[in-house]
Amino acid sequence: MTTRKFKVAAAVLGAALCFSLPSGAQMTIERCMELARENYPQIKQLNLIDEAARYDIANVSKSWLPHINISGKATYQSDVVEMPFDIPGFSFNLPHDQYSLVGEISQTIWDGGTSGSQKDVVTAGAEVQKKQVEVSVYSINERVENVYLGILLIDEQLRQNGILRESLERNARQAQAGIDNGIAYKSDLDMIKVNILNCEQQEDELLTDRKAYVEMLGKLTGTNLEGQEFVIPDENGAAGLPKEITRPELALYDARMEQNEAQVRQLNSKISPKFNLSLQGGIGRPGLNILENSFQPYYTAGIRMTWDIGALYTRKGEKRKLDAQMRTIESDRETFIFNTNLNATQMRSDIEKAREMLEKDREIIALRESIRAAGEEQYMNGTISMTDLMDRIDDEHNARVAESIHRIQLFMAIYELKNCLGY
Repeated sequence: MTTRKFKVAAAVLGAALCFSLPSGAQMTIERCMELARENYPQIKQLNLIDEAARYDIANVSKSWLPHINISGKATYQSDVVEMPFDIPGFSFNLPHDQYSLVGEISQTIWDGGTSGSQKDVVTAGAEVQKKQVEVSVYSINERVENVYLGILLIDEQLRQNGILRESLERNARQAQAGIDNGIAYKSDLDMIKVNILNCEQQEDELLTDRKAYVEMLGKLTGTNLEGQEFVIPDENGAAGLPKEITRPELALYDARMEQNEAQVRQLNSKISPKFNLSLQGGIGRPGLNILENSFQPYYTAGIRMTWDIGALYTRKGEKRKLDAQMRTIESDRETFIFNTNLNATQMRSDIEKAREMLEKDREIIALRESIRAAGEEQYMNGTISMTDLMDRIDDEHNARVAESIHRIQLFMAIYELKNCLGY
C-alpha cells in the first residue's frame, strides 16, 4: 500500500542519514543549520587561524625594533705598521696583540615596504584559510536539509496514516452494525481489521525511522531533540528565493585574488633599497686613533643603505608566475558561477514542476475523498462490496500520501536552490 511509496521517498530524502539537530519548543530548519554550524568541529579552526596570524604579524613587526649586537675579539699580528723614519720627540709603537669590545645598535628607518608587504601576505593567507573552512562548513547545510525534511516527510506519513486509520475504524463500526443487523458479513469486518493492523504496523515502522532521523539531527547540532516539534516551512515564505549567488566559494576566490596581489606587493618590496641607522660604541687597543698604544673608548654613528640588485634577476619570472595564478583564479571563479547558474536554472524548473503537481494533488484528493464518501454510502446500501470500498479508501490514502511527498519534495527543491545560490 503506502509502505512502498514511503520507502522510495525516504530513499531520496535519506541520502544523509548520518547527521542531526537541536531542541526547544519549536525548531526551524534555519535554526538547525545555525546550530549545526556552531557544533561542526572544523569551525574551531577559524579562531586558531586568527591566532596564528596574530603571532606571525607580531613577529614581522619586531623587525622594526632596534637590533643590538655585541662582539669582541683578541688578535695577535705577526707584523704591524712601523714608521720608516724617526721623528724627534715622537714614538710610534703599534702592539702586535690587539683587543676590542664593540656594541652596536641598528635601527631600521626604511625597509622598502618589506614588513608591510609581509603583513599583507600573512593577513591574506589567513583569510584564504578561513574562507576554505567556511566553504567546508557550508556543506553541512545540505546534510541538515536532508535530515530535517526527512523528519517532516515521516511526520506527514504518520498524519496520513492516522487519517486512514480513523477512516478504517469508522467503517469497522459501520460493518459491525451491519453484522448486528444481519445485513453485512463478518468477512467484511475482518478485511477492515487486517487493514487496521497494517496501519499499526506501518506506524511502528515510521516511528522507528523518525527516532533514527531525530537522533542523527541531534548529533549534527549537538542538541537533544527528543520531543522536539519540527516546523514545516511556509510555502509562500519559502518562495522568497535568492536571485544572486552568495556562496562562500566566491569569498574564497576574492581572498585568493587579494593574496595574489599581496604577493605582488611583496615582490616589489624586494627590489627597494633599505636604510638603517647605526650607532656603534666600543673599547679597544688600539682605538680609532691607531697612534695611541693604549685602550681607548670610541663610537661611530651613521646611516647604512643596502640594495639587493640580485632580486631583479628573478623578478620577471616571479611576476609572470603570479599573473598566471591570478588568471587561473579568475577562470575558476567564472567556471563556478557558470555551473552554479546552470544548476540553479534546473532547480527553478523543479520547483515549478513540484508546485504544479501539488495543485493537481489537491484536486485529486478532493475527488478521491468524494468518491470514498460515496462508496461508504453505497456499501451501507449494499450496492458495492467491502473490497470495492477498501479500494476507494486506499485510493484516497494514496492520493494524500502522494500530496505529502510532493509537498516535501517542493521544500527540498526550494532549499536545494537556496543552498546552491547561498543564503
